[in-house]
Amino acid sequence: MKDISIERKIEVNAWLIRARWFYGLGVFIIGVLTKVISESNVDFSVSSMVSLLVIFSLANFIVIGLFRVVKKKRTNLAVQMLSSFQMFVELAILAVVMQSAGGIESISYVFFFMPIVSAAFLFGTLGSIVIAFFSALIINSIIVLEYFDIIHHVYRYGVPTTEFNDLSIALTKTIAVSIFYFIVSIYSSFGAELLISREKSLAKKTELLDQKSKLLARREKKLSQINILLLEEKNKIFSIISNITDPIIFIDIKGSISLFNKAAKDIFKFDDGVIGKKVAKKDNYSINNFRGLIKGDFEIKKIVDDDEDTIDEEMTLDYHGQQKFYKVNSATVDDKDKIIYGYLKIFYDLTRERAIDKMKSEFITIAAHQLRTPLSAIKWVIKMILDGDTGKLNAEQEELLIKGYKSNERIIELVNNLLNVSRIEEGRFGYKFKKGNFEEVLDIVLENVDNIIKHSKISLIVNKPKSIPKIYMDKERLSLVLQNLVDNAIKYTPENGKVEVSVKIEEKTLRIIVKDNGVGVPEIEKSKLFSKFFRASNVMRMQTEGSGLGLFIAKNIIEKHGGQIELKSQEGRGTEVNFTLPLKN
Repeated sequence: MKDISIERKIEVNAWLIRARWFYGLGVFIIGVLTKVISESNVDFSVSSMVSLLVIFSLANFIVIGLFRVVKKKRTNLAVQMLSSFQMFVELAILAVVMQSAGGIESISYVFFFMPIVSAAFLFGTLGSIVIAFFSALIINSIIVLEYFDIIHHVYRYGVPTTEFNDLSIALTKTIAVSIFYFIVSIYSSFGAELLISREKSLAKKTELLDQKSKLLARREKKLSQINILLLEEKNKIFSIISNITDPIIFIDIKGSISLFNKAAKDIFKFDDGVIGKKVAKKDNYSINNFRGLIKGDFEIKKIVDDDEDTIDEEMTLDYHGQQKFYKVNSATVDDKDKIIYGYLKIFYDLTRERAIDKMKSEFITIAAHQLRTPLSAIKWVIKMILDGDTGKLNAEQEELLIKGYKSNERIIELVNNLLNVSRIEEGRFGYKFKKGNFEEVLDIVLENVDNIIKHSKISLIVNKPKSIPKIYMDKERLSLVLQNLVDNAIKYTPENGKVEVSVKIEEKTLRIIVKDNGVGVPEIEKSKLFSKFFRASNVMRMQTEGSGLGLFIAKNIIEKHGGQIELKSQEGRGTEVNFTLPLKN
């Protein structure tokens, strides 16, 4: 810890050195101006003033050299010796200046105030009084010695003045100045005491800081104990994560893998060298960015979570000869202040769910096939009866059979849709692509809905170019798509409504648009329309028949053809479904 009193004394010594340059130069300038401007015969030469300035400068340079030595040592003895030497030099220079400037006739005795004030800060009250005493002794001695011609008197104004000729007048003046020196020393000492008291206060504060440092040391020890507890908690958390059966990977804020559990190590064949490896942030740290780190081949498919409106990924990889499926969620790890610490990749094992889905699909396939035969037989029997093969029917019998026939047809349609969905999911939905005219598909569908349009009092508008180029397609599958879209438009459009079918030839695609002014789809439900078994809430209230499979099947067929399908709708104002088909194979 620094000694504050030593620092203060060094600062005062530095101030004395700087001040000496200023008043030395000032005395020289005053002397020159007095010599040049005064009309009287001043009894000193410019050369003597220059010599005095040179001697003064040399003395100050010597003090500067001593000051640099003392500043390095910073011991109390060295500082006291420098301070005493400074006072001696100061008084000596001021005595020479006063004698050279005219003794009692000059006002240079005012410069003695500086060493008196400085002494108060360097030596305290007693030191300041001693310097005041020597200052008074010097000026009175100069006056007396000059009066008795023991030392030469410089006539400042060229002729003897009353002050010089009359010793009593001169001493009266110098004694008054001497008394003022003692007054200045008292006031300076008072200021110095204030400074010293502040130094003591600072020392106390320093001591208090030392105590606080000790307190901080104790707190640091306590924090160390807390850190041990936190480490234990960290180990517990790590143990919990390690024992989670699904893989977990943690990526720190710098994009490096910093943690993974046993499941990730086993399934992805990670080793300890993976820790610290950088992962690209692209697509929210997509699993595709882990290629090279995860050993073995895997496939990634982006999926949209309709409920949470977030994009996750689905991963398929080979594990010991068995195909495993994972849904990959990405979570940001942050605190309540939203400070991000990293990113977590959580893998949910979907293998069992996929196996169950497969069993459900197989069950649906078997059930649908088993239902198809008796339903076809029922259809054939009812049709024979309606055609009169078993005799004439009355009106009531015919009406009941027609209702039964239509119900049977709806069940057959549902069975066919279930079989189609099952085949799509299993990859067995056979396609027969060949080049053909889409206008033929359009004509087939329009012919099928002609009777429905007439009975429902709905106007059907068809817009198509004069000629439609041939495209590669599965005619039967595309007929199924267009039939489904037109049926939906008619089914969900009230009487006297309008359904519009348009065909447009674009640069690379053929665009087909089916538009109606029917009930539309609620905004919140649009994202689910292409899901299996989904039907909008407003059409369910209408109690119209439907399986919720038509758009799912249509989407898969269109995508298999290399096209895209989209739906635009506004509840109560109608729906527009359009899909594209590539003009080239």
